[in-house]
Amino acid sequence: MIGKMDLDGTWELHPVAEFSSLWWSEEAPDEGWVQQEMPGQWQELDSFSRYAGKMVYRRNFSFVPEKDRIYRLVIGGVFYKYRVYLNNYALGGREGYFCPTTFNITPYLRAENQLILEVESPGKNADGTTPPVLTGIFADHPNFPEGFNPGGLWRPVCILSSGSAYIERWHLRTEELDGDEAVLKLQTEVYAARELELMVQLQLTPNNFDGQSFRQEFVLKLEKGTNPLQKSFRLQGIRPWQTWDRGRPYLYRTTLTLKAADQTWDEKECRFGIRTFTFDNFIPCLNGRRLLVKGSNYLPSALYLSKVGPEDYQAEIALLQKSHQNMVRCYQHLEKTEFYQAMDEAGILVWQDFPIPAGYSFTNLTGILQQVEEMFNLLSNHPSVAIWALSNHSGYEGEQSGRLGIDFRQQVKKLAQHLNELDPSRPVIPLSGWRPGQAVADTGFNLQYPEEIFKFNQYRRGFRQRYIRFVSWFGRTALGSAEPDAEARARSQCQQAETLRFYIDRLRFHKYRPTGGMLFFCFRALTPGLSWSVVDERGEPKDSFSTVVLCYRPVYVFALLPQEQYRIGTLFQTPICFSNDRAQEAQTAVLVKARLTDPRGQLVWKEQWELKPKPDEETRILGEVSVMLMVKGTYRLNLSWVDQGETIENLYQITAG
Repeated sequence: MIGKMDLDGTWELHPVAEFSSLWWSEEAPDEGWVQQEMPGQWQELDSFSRYAGKMVYRRNFSFVPEKDRIYRLVIGGVFYKYRVYLNNYALGGREGYFCPTTFNITPYLRAENQLILEVESPGKNADGTTPPVLTGIFADHPNFPEGFNPGGLWRPVCILSSGSAYIERWHLRTEELDGDEAVLKLQTEVYAARELELMVQLQLTPNNFDGQSFRQEFVLKLEKGTNPLQKSFRLQGIRPWQTWDRGRPYLYRTTLTLKAADQTWDEKECRFGIRTFTFDNFIPCLNGRRLLVKGSNYLPSALYLSKVGPEDYQAEIALLQKSHQNMVRCYQHLEKTEFYQAMDEAGILVWQDFPIPAGYSFTNLTGILQQVEEMFNLLSNHPSVAIWALSNHSGYEGEQSGRLGIDFRQQVKKLAQHLNELDPSRPVIPLSGWRPGQAVADTGFNLQYPEEIFKFNQYRRGFRQRYIRFVSWFGRTALGSAEPDAEARARSQCQQAETLRFYIDRLRFHKYRPTGGMLFFCFRALTPGLSWSVVDERGEPKDSFSTVVLCYRPVYVFALLPQEQYRIGTLFQTPICFSNDRAQEAQTAVLVKARLTDPRGQLVWKEQWELKPKPDEETRILGEVSVMLMVKGTYRLNLSWVDQGETIENLYQITAG
């Protein structure tokens, strides 16, 4: 008895200065309408390539309603706010681009129907300021071209049908986990059109492995309206979800079903992973074990999210895994649900930002709280989503907002408190990315190579080490595919690579003492020009990508150069460090070799070590280079090691003169 009718396909659009009843009346003009395939965003059309403001959407459809059925219109997502009308009846509206919204349309359906949406996605104000919209990175961010506006129906629209009751929302979370035993908690709200009794059935079936299935059943007596249900239960013989670098991301195909009189009235499904994630002084713990997070800040993979498909996410996941990343930060935006499904399956954690800009005016706290709840409702069942952050101030890629007002901070903390009450299973960070000297959470750094980057070392000593517990932003810009000068492009990307290696080396040196994670900015570019990314707008790796591949390897050997240039006669000293992130008990021995040659190519120092890695150990110092630099030019320090049969090299250049 479950049914679905898609309302994607061809819609009609008409730009308007103001909304009025004219557009859903018989007097609506016939001229000026433009057709577009949905889901879509209006700037994809040449006629609206620079448009921002108000747009009327119209679609006609036929329908044959049945008796004793509930029909719901589902608007998957609209940039940015809208009101919806069916056959001249006002159904309501919503503000917030990522929020799927459901309207009960049972009383209003006819054989022939007209659906109207009044959509508004404002551009900049007359004074050049950004309007107060919760669109995060999509609102006037330097990664987007001038005049960009995301307006439109970017997610599917459909009609769902069910019996006399349906599931409004549901959440499943892991409360306890000990080996192959777990306690799960189900929270759901069921709407009933009348008083009745039904069976609620929860089924967990292995999705990407062979294993044991589980079923829980509850009898629920419903009153007319919304009915809450909470149940906790213990399962034995489960397989926990892990990141891809720690094991397998075991997923269960999980269905929640409402049954009455041997008929299925409604059903929801997801791919659920049983796991726990906590912070211990900003050291991540996955399923009770420490995990060094190595990842990047993730920008949208295209200007217009409506056209991003599963194959696009799979191509990016291949690059993320090739570069040994186990987390991405959804930087100041929410992605399509297909993105989170792909991360669930790939075993990559997601740090999820709420898209509230710095200094936002809290004139409608109730509306913002509603959007926070919608984010939770949308993403809570995804095991990949590990961290919530309400307000992200980590980045340096745009104009800096300065210190945040007391009122802003207090309001954001209220949002965080509310989200923590909704979801006690994930860390919630109210204000993320404060600058060094202000840090209460994660920290962002913008010291550049080589002019000022060594100032970072002051945060590696004493009480200032708390600023490197979790570094959520670091990086450097580099020229992209638009640069015709190949030498300039290569030189720029080499400097970007050196900056990334500088930070990663030092953060890996402080693994768990106190560093728990690092996220560079950023993974992929949106445009072909100057960008902070290591992958260009076409999805092709830049030269700096190979440096991330090297520095994020699970077994990594590196040196901490104390400076960039040296005078002749200086005593050059640097430690040789070994970092191992693999958690397996049984690991093969690693042979490490180190060689320092002078500008003439003559060997001036060498050493080697054969060592037995310990599971997920803190970084250790193998030895120290100590050589007088007596020849002008470039010395080369070559570190090589054999890891599982593969020879790896890490080359440093030291300039004397």
